[in-house]
Parts: sequence; C-alpha cells; structure tokens
Amino acid sequence: MSIFGRRTFVSFAAGVFLVAAVACGGGSSATKTGSVLGTTNAPLLSNGEVATPTALPAIPAPDEVPAGLEVIWEAYSILVREYVEREKLDPRKLSEAAVKGMVEAIGDRHTAYVSPETLRLQNSELEGEFQGIGAEIQASPDGKRIVIVTPLKGTPAEAAGLKPGDLILAVNGEDTEGWSVVDAVTKIRGPKGSQVTLRIRRLNSGEELDVSIVRGVIEQASLAIRMLEDVPYGVISINQFTARSSGEVRKAIADLKGQGAKGLVVDVRGNPGGLLSTTVDVASEFLTEGLVTYEVDGRGNRRDWRVKAGGTAKDIPLVVLVDQGSASGSEVLAAALQAKCGHGRAVLIGQKTFGKGSVNTLRELSNGGGLYLTFARWYSPNGCLIEGAGVTPDVQVALPKADRTNAAFEDTQMSAAIKQLNFQTGLTAKGS
Repeated sequence: MSIFGRRTFVSFAAGVFLVAAVACGGGSSATKTGSVLGTTNAPLLSNGEVATPTALPAIPAPDEVPAGLEVIWEAYSILVREYVEREKLDPRKLSEAAVKGMVEAIGDRHTAYVSPETLRLQNSELEGEFQGIGAEIQASPDGKRIVIVTPLKGTPAEAAGLKPGDLILAVNGEDTEGWSVVDAVTKIRGPKGSQVTLRIRRLNSGEELDVSIVRGVIEQASLAIRMLEDVPYGVISINQFTARSSGEVRKAIADLKGQGAKGLVVDVRGNPGGLLSTTVDVASEFLTEGLVTYEVDGRGNRRDWRVKAGGTAKDIPLVVLVDQGSASGSEVLAAALQAKCGHGRAVLIGQKTFGKGSVNTLRELSNGGGLYLTFARWYSPNGCLIEGAGVTPDVQVALPKADRTNAAFEDTQMSAAIKQLNFQTGLTAKGS
C-alpha cells in the first residue's frame, strides 16, 4: 500500500489515546463505573442457594474519558476483573483490537490501523526499498477483498505473472475476506527468499489459480529513461513517487535533452502514487506557476499546493501516458498537466485512471504503530475531483490484449504519444 500524503507525525487524537490508556490499565482518578459493572446473573448452587460472586473493587477510570466512550472502559474493567483466564489477557492485543474496531466502523477503505511492524515496512518502501513481492494493492470496490492495482516493474510479482485487477482470494491458504489493506500487506510481505502463495481470480476471465512467489528485496528504481527509435523524443517512466524521485526526474530531463530530445513522454502507467511533496516537485519541473493541486478537508478548509519555481522542462512538448493502474500521485500529476483539469501543459493519452484521490496521512501512536486516515480529498487546479472519478485522457487508447512480453506486441499508447509529439513539433518519423 502506498502512502500518498504528508509523512507528518503528530500527537495522537484524544479518543485513540483513551483506548491505549485503557488497555494498559492507566488512570487513578475518581471511579466512573456504569450500571453494567454492578449487574451479575448469579447461578444456583447444587443445594439451591444463590452463588454470590466475590465483590471486586471497581477500577478507577480516568477523568478525561469522553462522553460516549465510557463503555470501552466498562468493558475493559469487566474483562480484567472477571474473565476466567485473566492472566491470558494481553493489553497490547486488546488496545489494537479496540482501535481496529473503531476504524472498521468508519467504513473507509483508505483508513486503517497500522501496526508497528507494518509501519516500519511502509517507511522503508517510501525510501525506495523493502522486502516482499513488489505489488501495489487496494481494497476491492465492494470492500470485501484485496485487489492487485499493479505489479511493480522488475519485481517477483511481475515475474510470477500477477496482473492489474487480480483479486486475492487467499494468502498461504488463509481466506482474505474482510481483510484490510494493512492486513494483506502484513501477510504478503516477508523476508527475502521466503515464499508466499496467493490464490487469485482473474479480472476478465474469472479463472482462479494459485501463484507461488519467492519474496525478494524490492529496490524501487524511481524511474527509467530512454530515447525512442527514429524520433527525437525521450521517455521518462516514473514507477512511484519516492523520496528520491525529485532529483532523479530533474537529472532524467537533463540527460534526455543532452541526447537531443525535442519532446518528452512522461509515462505513469501502473504508477501507484507515493509522496505528495515529490509529486509537487515533479509537476513543478513542467509548470511555470499556479496550483499543482488543492485539498479540502471534512470541515471545508482548503489548502493549496503551488508550483515551485525553477522547473527545467517548462516549454518542451509533452505527453503523459496513463492507464487503470495510474493512481493517487500519478493522477494528481496528470490532472495538473491536462488542459481540462489543469494547466494545459500536456496531452493525456491512454485509459481512465484508478480514481484514488483521498488525502491520507499517518498519525503516530504510543505503541509504535499509527493511524493511517483519510482527512481530505484532492482536486485538480480546475476543480476536478479525483476520488472515485479518476482522470479521463484527452485521447483514449487501449492496449492490445496480446501478450505484452511478445516481441511483436505493439504499444499502441506509445505510438499515439509519438503521433501527438510529431504534431506538436512538426516532425515526422523516418520512412513515414
């Protein structure tokens, strides 16, 4: 799961703090027990007498328990005083379960509790390296399963044949129904050299099959560049917006210009997103001024993310390639550069994007984990909503259904990009 948002770690919310404190037995103020704590269904003894349970002292509740959350403390108090195997109660598991329950009740597929272990994995991913299979995943549209958004290029997931839209039915034989994205990440990732087996269902055919994958170190090269044959155009394929992408994009632009590029293709097909700061930096390489995006939170507050000065490719002819696997940060970039939704800096070619336009951030919790939550929605400079809608290309071109690894496979979307750049530059391909 990619984290698209500011990596800001702030003090946790009062409600979450309550759950953590409750599970650890904290608090020493006046008792606030409800009527449920004094109610007992007393059983009968063999002689017909009523068995009176031993009176147990009430556990003091902290004064700051918010109204409406008293029941959490009451339930905890009953468990630690009366459960038959109290010695088996694990405060950490109880607190994590309470937080997960609150998050699940919200019903937002982009909001989740992140365990300390998973948080460490996600932080390493944003730095450009982690251990696992190398596939971007999201919750399925109905929220019941996990779906492959895209296998990252050059990873075990791609080598094993995973495809965008594959529905993950089981991981190592464990049914995924009801799993959150975080649950899936925790189960699927693991040390290099270990194996994981995914039971998947193909998007179009409905075929079900088991795919065994040997985990590896996923070194996420931020991008790849190349010059196209027979035409003076360079291609920058951005795989994900990591902490090092900004500098790599600037260097790529300089390298391609040095090789004589008269036009550029920015390819974000299959790009699952990444860091907002990086997305803004990359967009700023191609823009002069104005907005890259803006966000509106649940209270109606708006925050603008503006173009940074110093872009190095503000005038060169530009095309952006997108597809169903372009999500989050890549959608913000594409919308900012498109005429309909943004600055009219580039022509978008390909297929409608994924539609992940929620603003997410990670708040640190005292147990080393975090709360990954949606707090706003992204909008393009011209007000296009991305969440659930995606970005529609100016020129819609589908890829052939033929095997993409076949030497005869034609990348029809790249061919359309070349034609567009030919039009913009007045150049023609050799032999045309």
